[in-house]
Amino acid sequence: MFKNNDFIYIEYTARIKDTGEIVDTTNEEEAKKANIYDETRTYGPRLVILGENRLIKGLEEALYNFNLNEEKTIEIPPEKAYGERDNSKIKIVPLGELRRQGITPVPNNVLRLSDGSLAVIRSVSGGRVVLDLNHPLAGRTLMYNVKVVKVLDNAKDKVMALIERRFSSKYASGFNVELDDGKKSVRITIPKDLYLVEDLQINVYSLAYEIVSYVLADYTVEILQQYTKSTFSSS
Repeated sequence: MFKNNDFIYIEYTARIKDTGEIVDTTNEEEAKKANIYDETRTYGPRLVILGENRLIKGLEEALYNFNLNEEKTIEIPPEKAYGERDNSKIKIVPLGELRRQGITPVPNNVLRLSDGSLAVIRSVSGGRVVLDLNHPLAGRTLMYNVKVVKVLDNAKDKVMALIERRFSSKYASGFNVELDDGKKSVRITIPKDLYLVEDLQINVYSLAYEIVSYVLADYTVEILQQYTKSTFSSS
């Protein structure tokens, strides 16, 4: 049984109950078989911090009642997944408006609108395009096959997990993390490969927030960038 702020890693495959269609998975081979493979995504066990609310409600609620290495199949109704369908979210827009944005609408394609929201193109006819702004899985009951494969207990391991989630495994090994329990501080040195990465400071701020929120509430977080002559000569 788990509690708020526990760090667990899960493997899962999610299907639509009515059709058996796989809509999400942490397994790379399953994703390829289901034609939902995303080359920009890292497959494998997913970090979950209970209470962080990054998962759909029904899945996160169920995870509290798991144990390490336990595997279950969970049925999640729409109200605890992506909500019921809402007919007020069906919009009709002029075809010309989309074409002016450089968009050629094709039925059943998913379109990202100018405000960042997603819409499914339901039909294109007579100069009009019917857009469905409901989540593609709205109104669907989902079946999740889930297994908890790892639990983190050590504070340093949790900090490293947060670093890997925010900066990817490509960079995580280059971070140096020092915990001083006497001074109640954690010092993190950023690898120089990240110094010029866009939005670095936003990610650093967010990392510090996650550390004090979920791992070391009464610690001071120091995040350092170190510069020497070699930093510039080797760049």
